[in-house]
Amino acid sequence: MKNRLIGMRTIKTALVVVLSYIVSSIINDELSFALIYAAVICVETSVVSSFKIGYNRVLGTVVGGIIGLFMSYIPLYGAITMAAGVVITILFCNLLDIKKATGIAITLVIIIVTGSSESSPAIYAMQRTLDTVIGIVIATIINMLIYPPDQMIRVRDSFQKFRDTARHVVGDLILYGISDGLDTLRTQLDGFKDTFNELNKELFILKKYDKEEYDYYTLMVEASEKVFIYAEATSLSETNVKMTKDNHQKLYKLLSLEIFQTEFVTMESSTREDMIYNYNLAKLISALEKILKERTFQVDNSKY
Repeated sequence: MKNRLIGMRTIKTALVVVLSYIVSSIINDELSFALIYAAVICVETSVVSSFKIGYNRVLGTVVGGIIGLFMSYIPLYGAITMAAGVVITILFCNLLDIKKATGIAITLVIIIVTGSSESSPAIYAMQRTLDTVIGIVIATIINMLIYPPDQMIRVRDSFQKFRDTARHVVGDLILYGISDGLDTLRTQLDGFKDTFNELNKELFILKKYDKEEYDYYTLMVEASEKVFIYAEATSLSETNVKMTKDNHQKLYKLLSLEIFQTEFVTMESSTREDMIYNYNLAKLISALEKILKERTFQVDNSKY
């Protein structure tokens, strides 16, 4: 798939700016930076993250509004007041575990402390807090209603990366005893699981995904975990272990590996190390067979 010069998130961000500008012009006597800024930074890559981060940023906004109001009544030099407000805001956001909302909370504190000569600090703080909340709501609604991000695409891409890496890593491990690729494999497994977890979170909001494909990736998460576990276990085997003929044939069929081995072990002739190695190898092959088996699904565009 070609990367578009202007992605959907960029388009939605531009739309959020326009809508925020219009709303700000209607409800305020002057254009509100707080409203537009809050809307722009809340356009997220998934609907669920929009809700979650939007909720956290509303909390951060309330924290920033209260602290900003409090600091605006402290008779200190402006820079000192802002610095103290920023420190207090960071501490409160960390305490409430809303670290991602720290930026917007700090921004609101600075806006309120800077203040307006035309209104009291309390009224100004409430206005700017309300503006920020409205901006967050606008971004969340736009992200949910207009071409919501497709988490299934991310699941497909992350699984494909893991599968391609697994094929190469296992090949290097069996042929040359090279296990350096296991760290990369672990990272890509974590990425695949993370994207699948994000998909799970969206199911109750966006019921647009094909059940057969969803069930398939549910099984692939389990199989992928087994690939990594047994690849790692296999890498810990002694260098002088021998393979069974059955495992040799399956590997050749699965990965087309030219494994030069003239002597194979049987259950009767296996050492303890041979038995452990071939057990882990058999499990690895079984899991690999599952993830390397190609599956295609028909995408119903009417769901999107």
